Amino acid sequence: MTDTKKPEDFMSPDIFKKLLEDNKELSSLPQIIIEVVNVANNPDASVADLAGIIKKDPALTAKLLRIVNSPYYGQAREITTIHQAVVTVGLRTVTAVALAASIYDKFKSMGQSIDRVKFWRHSLEVALTSRAIAREIGYEPAEEAFVAGLLHDIGSLVLEASFPQEFAKNSRLVESGVRLTSVEQRIWGTNHARVGQFLLKQWGLPEIICAAVGSHHVVFDEGVRSEKQRLNQIVGLANHISKFRVLDEPQPDKEEFENKHILADNLGLSLEKLGKIEQVSISEVANESTYLDIDIGSIEEILRDANRLLFKQYLIAEQLLHENMQMQKHLSTSTSGHGESIRDLVKSFSQFIFDINDIIINQTRIFKPERLISKDDSSLTAGRSVEIINEGVDTISTILNELRRLCDLQNDCDNTVVNDAKDKIRLRIKRLHEEKTAVTV
Repeated sequence: MTDTKKPEDFMSPDIFKKLLEDNKELSSLPQIIIEVVNVANNPDASVADLAGIIKKDPALTAKLLRIVNSPYYGQAREITTIHQAVVTVGLRTVTAVALAASIYDKFKSMGQSIDRVKFWRHSLEVALTSRAIAREIGYEPAEEAFVAGLLHDIGSLVLEASFPQEFAKNSRLVESGVRLTSVEQRIWGTNHARVGQFLLKQWGLPEIICAAVGSHHVVFDEGVRSEKQRLNQIVGLANHISKFRVLDEPQPDKEEFENKHILADNLGLSLEKLGKIEQVSISEVANESTYLDIDIGSIEEILRDANRLLFKQYLIAEQLLHENMQMQKHLSTSTSGHGESIRDLVKSFSQFIFDINDIIINQTRIFKPERLISKDDSSLTAGRSVEIINEGVDTISTILNELRRLCDLQNDCDNTVVNDAKDKIRLRIKRLHEEKTAVTV
């Protein structure tokens, strides 16, 4: 659960002092954005107040107009003035977009160790996914979720700037299999989420966005459905289901897998709705980056990263299939009635796994070498196939976790529970087949 302490309460005084001293250029936002935030926080502010401030900055004005005229907002006619933009999409949405654009510009030249292209690709994906979740559950404004998602890892850039050597060493540890937040906590007594929250509070950003950034690695309990925790859980869930990562982190363990589904349940997302949200595509990320003028790499770079991800997912699928075989072997020695019912379930789920494996194999045929290095894949067919493969592997994980759960139930496992588990898996496989049909070579 989210703590009520201030973010600096999670840091030693020395760390707190160093972050302030080493990042004087980050101590405040550009004056124009400070004015925008102040207007947004003023309940008596008008459309004219906000438009008047933004118009002082021609570059920001041009970027905002380009964004609000993008397909996402679906305007029937072109918006040509900031006043129209605020009236059409709302004061809070325009403020959020202005913040996102400004903060990217502020950080794009800082630091050395973090791959900026990968960083912003991941951040933008989490932002888009956060916005998709917000829209699905009726959270308003959805752009607030977008900003929190875009800034969720901003603390990593601050830590990198203050502790370049330690940060580079930590990155190597993470890529060797150690959890990022564990390494950060051990070295600095805090983590990048709390540092990000601290920075955003320094800037005077809305408390709700600061808290969401600071909480995106929090493990929530089941049944946490209070309004003040919704944005925190939206960003946490979006981070869980993102495909592109800044570092080559270890695969999610059982606790992380369970936390993802707890977050989805707390937000009122069914398995089917969660699956649709997970389909935030590579093409969406690429298109949004164009409107925001955020460099996330070329299509070739994105697809090369997707190809690397594909190979990694294959290894995971192989491990999961092996785990399934071990589970069958273990259950074959059981003599209880419970063992019989689980053995029958394993047979059904094994067939599900083979079906998914066929889908994965078929999708890999799309990955012709020339496609991964060509600009001709304008529809990002290869990238879409990576998403289907990801979902296939995730479905296998779901199957095995359902089996673990049912095994843990011991004698309380009745036909209703078993049938519910089967229905969950059938739904996911149905969606996989639909997605497979939609992607053509």
